Amino acid sequence: MSAAAMRYVRLSQEEFASARKLYESVMSYACHGLFFREGQSIADTLVREVERGEQVLAGARRVLISRGWVEDIQFGGNEATARGSIEVSLGSESETCHRLRGIVSRLYEIHTKQRVKFAEVECESTGSSQCLFKMEGT
Repeated sequence: MSAAAMRYVRLSQEEFASARKLYESVMSYACHGLFFREGQSIADTLVREVERGEQVLAGARRVLISRGWVEDIQFGGNEATARGSIEVSLGSESETCHRLRGIVSRLYEIHTKQRVKFAEVECESTGSSQCLFKMEGT
C-alpha cells in the first residue's frame, strides 16, 4: 500500500491504556512481548516515511512526533529518551511503553544493521520525567 493510499485512525491515550489493561487481564504480562513485537512491525512501516537521504533515526523522530506516538524523542548512543508517549498511563506500578520499546529496538536495528533489544528502565507512567530506553547488553 502506498503512503498516499495509507489510512490512519486516531486513538486516545485513555484508549491505549484501556486496551493494555484488557490484554493484561486476559494474558497477564505475557502480552507485553506481543506489544513489543507489534512495535517492531510498526517501525518497519514507519521507516518508509523517512525521506530519501534523511538519517534513519532523525527521520523516525520526525514521523513519531507527527503521528502522535511521542511529544519528543531523542536518540543517542545506546539509548533513547522520550517524553509524552501515547502509552504512558500515570500511576502505573511498572513501565507501560512496550510498543514504543519495540519501535526503538527495531529502529536501532535498521540504523546499526545489527540485532539489538532495548529495555525501558524509566517510564513517565511510574513518575519519571521521561521514558528511558537502554540497549540491553551494553
